[in-house]
Amino acid sequence: MIKKIAIIFITTVLLSSCFTDVIDGQEIKTIDAKTLESYLNNNSTTKYANVNSTSPLPIIGWVGITRTNLTIENFQRMKDAGININISHYPHVDSVQKALDLSLQVGIKTLIDCPELTNNTIETVNRFKDHPANAGYFLKDEPSASEVTYYAKLAKLIESIDNTRFCYINLLPTYAGPEIFAASTYNEYIQRYVTEIPLKILSFDHYPIIGSTIRFDWYKNLETIKDESTKSNIPFWAFAMATAHGSYPITDINQLRLQVFSNLAYGAKGIQYFTFQTPSKNDYHMGPIERDGTKTVVYEYVKIINEEIQALSSVFSTSEVKKVSHYGDNIPDGTRPFTTSPSNIKSLKIRGGNALISELKSEENSFFLIQNNNLFNEIGIKIDTDERTFVISKKGYIVPASVIDGEFKLEPGDIAIFMK
Repeated sequence: MIKKIAIIFITTVLLSSCFTDVIDGQEIKTIDAKTLESYLNNNSTTKYANVNSTSPLPIIGWVGITRTNLTIENFQRMKDAGININISHYPHVDSVQKALDLSLQVGIKTLIDCPELTNNTIETVNRFKDHPANAGYFLKDEPSASEVTYYAKLAKLIESIDNTRFCYINLLPTYAGPEIFAASTYNEYIQRYVTEIPLKILSFDHYPIIGSTIRFDWYKNLETIKDESTKSNIPFWAFAMATAHGSYPITDINQLRLQVFSNLAYGAKGIQYFTFQTPSKNDYHMGPIERDGTKTVVYEYVKIINEEIQALSSVFSTSEVKKVSHYGDNIPDGTRPFTTSPSNIKSLKIRGGNALISELKSEENSFFLIQNNNLFNEIGIKIDTDERTFVISKKGYIVPASVIDGEFKLEPGDIAIFMK
């Protein structure tokens, strides 16, 4: 059964230009302003140029199509959700072969993950190295620093046979603690993996939403990963929690947007969902695909957000993050306060809550991204730009920023991108 969040109380008293709702006991602040999309939709955006997203971002589904679900229909559902890389552990190379063949049929890829990759490495890599649906080689999830030497040797062996793909290792988050990642500091832990192993992708997981709060160290973790990614010139992939379990709540579209677009604002070049199918263990529930194979509302959320990501993918895939800051009071631990705007942003005022500000640059354009990184509150934005500035719609249309003639609001997790 889909758990629906019920509005248990709505006040009709206008307070500081905000309506206040209460959802499951949590006070919700709603800004009395038009949405950004309403400004854009009133101006027939389809007459404008599109950002032409010809470089789709990798979007990965963990616990994707498992051994007992290897059918063309299930792979098509994964593709329809906007996921283009399948991750699932297979108990034998023959299951991997079937997964690769089905992936090829629908136009996605699969990471090689089976026991033979470690106990019969040379034969296994040679078997799959020329398969067009081979995304790469899955080595380990959340290893400690004590395992670096072993995985460095394994990765180098695989690379000696197939250096056209990548070896995938997913690293621990900051909240694991030194006793788990087996290094004196988190930076030391990350640095050992990026310097001692020929990684082509730096992957880490950090699931920030616990109950009705955001982990205090999430953005600090992103700051570290961004810095290490830049120094080592290795792109990073980050996660969004899509399946409820333990203290991780049933997700909604705002929570997913908050995770996904914060990661992209920090420079992530790939987005991973944990999980695509609900695992058949512990108290996991309400993933995009339930244990019985049915779609949930989370599937629809993931599909919508992936469409938004790919409509904007050329912004994120071709740009380099130049600066990330946080607007408002009580900014997250380990981050920088917003102080000055680029020259094309004449003024910026935000009310109702904090915001994440990311400044990105490609060879041809500069981008100014504003994200509402509050878990519940809407925020109001009043921005004044020069005549050379454009705003990019969620469908990728490039519209003169002058169509915004007043304050606009962003829902939790949502973004606005201005381009020069």
